[in-house]
Amino acid sequence: MSEPVDVYLVRHGQTDLNRDKRFRGLTDVPLNDEGRREASGAAALLADSGVSVIHSSPVPRALETSSIIAGSLGARVEEDEGFTDVDYGRWQGLTVGEVTGKFGEDMVESWQRDPGGFVFPDGDAMSLVRERLTPALERIATSGHKSVVVVSHLAIIRICFVAALELGFESFWRVSLDNGSVSRFSYTPVGGFVLEWWNRVPGPQRP
Repeated sequence: MSEPVDVYLVRHGQTDLNRDKRFRGLTDVPLNDEGRREASGAAALLADSGVSVIHSSPVPRALETSSIIAGSLGARVEEDEGFTDVDYGRWQGLTVGEVTGKFGEDMVESWQRDPGGFVFPDGDAMSLVRERLTPALERIATSGHKSVVVVSHLAIIRICFVAALELGFESFWRVSLDNGSVSRFSYTPVGGFVLEWWNRVPGPQRP
């Protein structure tokens, strides 16, 4: 049996839009001071991973996180369109309250009730985002590296969770994910993806 491949999923560090709980998507915003500290913390968690390549969403906040991690680990960064954030369309930059005011409570409830069937106004259909993520995960897991890192976004990593474990979208809301956190799957061609641990951040608050 082939040796399992370690696949690490890292959520980018905090930005001001995260802090203010706004839909980020493709909006170009840099990490704030806390976000840069979180990226360094993620690098510390990956210090013994043996990772040499980081697959990064091309959105700048993810690339900035990847660059900090790569500088610490001596790894290289490859932009990977497969892990680009969701295009929230006309919701980008808004809070949930602002979305409710502009688009109505029914639309927000539809997003919360059925994320897999939701299409953002002038943006992505969540079902199509899953369709691009599933082969992207398999591609990096079978790329020939023993360990790989993906740096991406909250919604994307949640979809990776349900796609890797072949779950329905009803599990999308049932996993929390901190900025700068690291989660690990192992992968074998026979067994597929196995969740090893989820949402680790450095420091005493996490074992």
